[in-house]
Formats: sequence, structure tokens, C-alpha cells
Amino acid sequence: MRRALLLVVSVVATLVLPLLAPGSAVTASASTGRPADVAAQTVTVRYGPYTIPGAAFGKPGDLPTFGAAPKPCAACDIVGEKPDLVYADGTSANMDTGPMLHHFVIGNNSAHDLVCPADPDRLWASGNERTDKELPEGYGVPVHVTDNWGIITELMNYSSAPKTVYVSIDYRIVPAGSTTPVRSIWMDAGGCLTSDYAIPAGKSVHSWGWTSTVSGRLVFANGHQHDGGVHVSLTDDGATVCDSNAEYTEMGGMSTIMSMGVCTGDPLATVHAGDRLAVNSYYDSPTAQLNVMGIIHAYIAL
Repeated sequence: MRRALLLVVSVVATLVLPLLAPGSAVTASASTGRPADVAAQTVTVRYGPYTIPGAAFGKPGDLPTFGAAPKPCAACDIVGEKPDLVYADGTSANMDTGPMLHHFVIGNNSAHDLVCPADPDRLWASGNERTDKELPEGYGVPVHVTDNWGIITELMNYSSAPKTVYVSIDYRIVPAGSTTPVRSIWMDAGGCLTSDYAIPAGKSVHSWGWTSTVSGRLVFANGHQHDGGVHVSLTDDGATVCDSNAEYTEMGGMSTIMSMGVCTGDPLATVHAGDRLAVNSYYDSPTAQLNVMGIIHAYIAL
């Protein structure tokens, strides 16, 4: 996941703009219920189209991609984000008709990740759980004119027929500078080199830690795991800050994660430079797996 996003830094200007230009679209809708002086507007951005090959030989079709990512504004504060995978007509595409949003990550190539500084600043991400992120009132992710966004995706298809889909994201935005800015904290059980790691059959836990270089107020966190995941937690010096539980449903004849828990607070926790943050990913898998993930994505006001 991470290495592909880094690649965007050097190739996005020449390779991916022609790919995304025909289908990417930005549309705006009416304001939400925030106070009039900072009324939020929903802006929908579609990334794609992506045509996922059909399943064959007992395996789903797989389409990994990377490219440029249009922003919802030139300069604004993003106070919420809701992702989906959709067909051209806007209806949701999910495993009951074949497609699966294995994951996407949108990063700002103009800034560095707080936890892994060699990486871009990872702003938004989800798997097929399609987590709706709503920051507490008064907080927002700032977008600057100079920001250069990139997106990586991995899409799967359990139907034998190819499927053409879009990653569609509803961004809720307010005027630039009208919120307290937050930064992304990406805590990955795979560490700073890769998001994937292997697990045995049965119960397991895999942890990875980072000594915080910043002080601030954590206000939001959510988890991401693959099927077989039970929950993933974030701890600060051993104290639990967020425990994100995986909820399952039956879809396409399979038991699959439908949602991951979110944690919000003002603050959720106060972090000090020197604190030891850890992500702890718990699985109970019927079989051994080579490439699972355990991620907590949090936002901190510095």
C-alpha cells in the first residue's frame, strides 16, 4: 500500500493525469446543519473510472492502481469525509454484485507523514467498511492551494464479468482557516515499510509502536482490518485510546467486514512528545493469511 503511494510523487505529472481526466468529477450540494458562519458544504469527487477484471480460477479479479487525486477545493478545511464505491449511475457497488473496495489511500505529496516521515501525509483511507469520518465540531483538515494529492487503490471483483466503478467521496468542507487544524497520525501494524503482515490460523495479535515527536489533542480515530480481524486498538503508554471493533455481514455468499468502530472526543486523548503510541491488531482467522492489515488512522490537533 505505502510503496505505491510513494511512487506517485515522481510519476503523477506525466502518467496519471490523462487516465483520471475523462472520468473524475467534482460536484457540490447544499449546506449541512453547521452554524451559519461556518456552514459546511458537501462536495463529491469521483476518482476513476476503474474497470476491474472478472473473477477467474476461483480467485477474484484484482486491480491495483495509482494516480493523481483531484481535491474538493483549492483551499478549505475538510470537516468530514464519506467514501463509497459506485457504478456510473451512482448506485453503490459492493460484493453482492461483485466489486469490493479492498482499500484506497489519498495522500498529500506536498507534506510528510508524522509517523513515517519518508512517506507522504496520508489524509484519507478506507477499505470495504467505507468509514464515514466526522471530526468533532470546530476541527478540520486544512487544504492548501499548493497541496498535491495522489491516490492509490486496490479494487477486487467477485463476479465473473468485468465491472467498471468509481471511488466516490463526499467531502464536507468549510472556508479555509475557520477550524482548528488537525494532522493525520497513521499507526500501522506493518510498520513504516509495508502495511501487510502474515498471521497464523486462529487467534493472534500483532503490535507496532512509535515514540511521539509531537504533543497535541487526539480528536478522532478509526480502524482498518481484513476479514478475520476482530479489533484493532491504539494505546498511549499502555492506556487504551481507541478500540475499533470489526462488525461482519453476509454478502456475496461470504462473511465480510461491513464496518469498523470509530472513536471521537474533544479530546479523545492528550498526547505528549515522548509518549509511546502503539497499534495492536487482533485476528481470529480460520486459516493462515500472508497479507493482512491492522491500521489505526487518527487525527491530532497540535
